[in-house]
Amino acid sequence: MCQCVLLLLSGLLFVLICDIDRAQGASVYKSPNLDDARFWRRNAETYLKKVLTYDKNRRMIPSKAKNIIIFVGDGMGIASLSTGRIFKGQRAGRSGEEEQLSFDNFPNTGMSKTYNTDRQVPDSAGTATAMFSGIKTKYGVLGVDYTITETNLEAAKVSSFIDWAQAEGKRTGIVTTTRVTHATPAACYAHTINRNYECGAKIPVHLKNRIKDIARQMMEDAPGKNLNVVLGGGRNHFGASMPSHLKPEYQFQGAMEKTCIRTDGRNLVEEWKQRWNGTNAVYAWKTFDLKAVELEKVEHLLGLFNDDHLSYDSVRDRSPDGEPSLSEMTEAAIKVLQRPDSPGFALMVEGGRIDHAHHQNHAHLALAEVVELDKAVETAINMVDLDETLIIVTADHSHAMTFNGYPDRGNDILGFGNRPNATPYETITYANGPGFLQHRWNSSVLTEEATDWATWIKLNQLNRSDVTYRHLSAFPLPDETHGGEDVAVFASGPGANLVRGTFEQNYIAYVMSYAGCMGPAKRLNVACDNDFRQEFTKASSAPRIVCSIALVIVFLHAIVELVRRM
Repeated sequence: MCQCVLLLLSGLLFVLICDIDRAQGASVYKSPNLDDARFWRRNAETYLKKVLTYDKNRRMIPSKAKNIIIFVGDGMGIASLSTGRIFKGQRAGRSGEEEQLSFDNFPNTGMSKTYNTDRQVPDSAGTATAMFSGIKTKYGVLGVDYTITETNLEAAKVSSFIDWAQAEGKRTGIVTTTRVTHATPAACYAHTINRNYECGAKIPVHLKNRIKDIARQMMEDAPGKNLNVVLGGGRNHFGASMPSHLKPEYQFQGAMEKTCIRTDGRNLVEEWKQRWNGTNAVYAWKTFDLKAVELEKVEHLLGLFNDDHLSYDSVRDRSPDGEPSLSEMTEAAIKVLQRPDSPGFALMVEGGRIDHAHHQNHAHLALAEVVELDKAVETAINMVDLDETLIIVTADHSHAMTFNGYPDRGNDILGFGNRPNATPYETITYANGPGFLQHRWNSSVLTEEATDWATWIKLNQLNRSDVTYRHLSAFPLPDETHGGEDVAVFASGPGANLVRGTFEQNYIAYVMSYAGCMGPAKRLNVACDNDFRQEFTKASSAPRIVCSIALVIVFLHAIVELVRRM
């Protein structure tokens, strides 16, 4: 009887639980992982230990990277790499397919899984937090784990490789073609529930007393306030706007172009100058200023070269009153960061406008940005000691761009992808975005050739060489979306051997941590222990010393024997 009652109660409890689940939406997907900071740290460390076993049978002197440089091509997926490589070659007068990007020859490559904890296809805030902090997190948040809410910001904060580097006494910097408060650079120093809180005007009234905007976090809080180099755009967010010399036709549209103006009356640039008054600190707002800086002597360099993002490289003002290129800013940053008496440096360089061009289906602008990032990597390679510098080149995510068709070898990469006698279509197309509408008939371009069935504008009737031209997309959206496939990771220098296989994106932070002897993986690298390293070097040299002594004895014995016989 008791067993019957227990079974009945169990059945009723089961039904009740099912009803509760249905009421709460049991069909909503729930991650099989905890997805908190502890889980992702353990995940990255486990993969790191696995990779370390690959070389366990090779007797190698433990190594560490004095310097760390990570290049992020924002939105630079595999299709962008392939087409960007061809574009680079064709722009130089070659066919393009056989071209090499400066990082194609890096000895180690891997693939990074980019999803956010709550999205199959990610955004730049969540991916940058993963790469720089070793913690995967939600879509749209910066420097916090997935548990973040409006009330627990402090508890959800996670540190970045910039924090880790500064704790070891390294010099630090960020370089970007976006606003320096934008998602990727901000993940180096900021912690916020919403990546859009770049200046106070974007923060809801009920949160203004609890959340500090990203620009203020850079200027007031560690590690942002301690950065030695900050170069990029975004003067509006710091209350330091200047007149623009950019031609109206080059002021592009799209969600990524929306900036904000400070409403608190503060000029954070002037406050930055006052804080570093009496030290060797310089602010630059145009190319002339940057080139006038004594880069090898300055301790702190802040350069904001546009009120919003920097202009696309294809259309930027190259005069002294204009904006420097990504490669020029990279060169300047390394000159400031490299010091003979320093423990080293950590630098993040972002080619951020690759992403923005793709969002508006401007394929030609995007590929030019890929080439400029490539030039920035080459600049760094030529400036640093590659035996003591780990260089990583990767992307945060890809885009909904395809490289398709059957174009002939050497065909214009921005041209047509069809076979002869077929309806012309483009080698580069997008799954979605504003390019859809540019290719459809409307009242402003309607001609007698348009019929009920002919709803698409012929490609030869569009000015495809115009800088505002958009490649065709299959579905109309104001902004094209990201792609969700894995992205490539290239590595060279001490610790590059750790970049192997296909791994979660947060593992990249652990590669930098282990190789640079900083942060959570430092304890796993025996090379971080100087005493051990010295002993290991002595032990490794002992067999050579014994061998040398033996050779000397044999040689002397031969001489004595020769003299005796004479």
